[in-house]
Amino acid sequence: MERQEIFLQGHRGCRGLFPENSLSAFRKAFELGVDAIELDVVVSSDEKIIVSHEPYMDHLLCKKPDGSSILETEAKAINLFKMKAAEIAAYSFGELDYPKFPNQKKIKSHKLSLLEVVKVLGAEWEENFPQLTIEIKSHKSGDNKYHPDPESYAEIFMQTLDRIPHEWPIAIQSFDARILKALDALQVDLPLIYLNDKKEVEVEEVCEELKFVPEGWGSAHELIDENLIDACFELGLELSAWTVNEKAEAERLFGLGVRNFITDYPNLFV
Repeated sequence: MERQEIFLQGHRGCRGLFPENSLSAFRKAFELGVDAIELDVVVSSDEKIIVSHEPYMDHLLCKKPDGSSILETEAKAINLFKMKAAEIAAYSFGELDYPKFPNQKKIKSHKLSLLEVVKVLGAEWEENFPQLTIEIKSHKSGDNKYHPDPESYAEIFMQTLDRIPHEWPIAIQSFDARILKALDALQVDLPLIYLNDKKEVEVEEVCEELKFVPEGWGSAHELIDENLIDACFELGLELSAWTVNEKAEAERLFGLGVRNFITDYPNLFV
């Protein structure tokens, strides 16, 4: 498998090597030559789009402002949707042992807004920006608890995106069809990608639910087979595979025709 034949995306930057969704992880992914940096976003109480996978402070990753530990029982109560961006940034992450990624470097980091991340990295890189593949974290059970309703969420998100320099290529993805529908209703002129991790979900049924055909279908790698590839091809969907961390699996998918890979270890592809 030759590197130039694929579109390589660094998952949460490169969380196999550096703390996820951190400036350090994004910088390393850029250094490794990824085509895109995949990251997650949530919303703060002051309507800032925050780069974070969870809408709360994960006890496995984060520390309180005074450096003390966060108990598992209190983690979900430290709700980013109820906190201002400045309060969120006072917490740290990236210093704790993370058994899932034993080679991950420990670097003290802070959750920043999407605009802050773009400003810092844009000043450092100056040109040839990788695509930002932005995953909007949303679920019906979290409406008005961990995030706004889909329509409000889409409005807030697009207000932020309007402030990102046009030099940054951007794609938007989500597991939540409601968010993609809300963005489509706003006539967003950016690639929209539906994410799926359920075997029973059919591509055609999702498109019927959306009332439009998205630009992409992001699948858990183990669900990808010839049937899924054929279904995406029939509808003109770009298929991306996540999260591909083993060379053997990358080779299997490449053999099936997959060319868009999301990985925690971009170094394995380089």
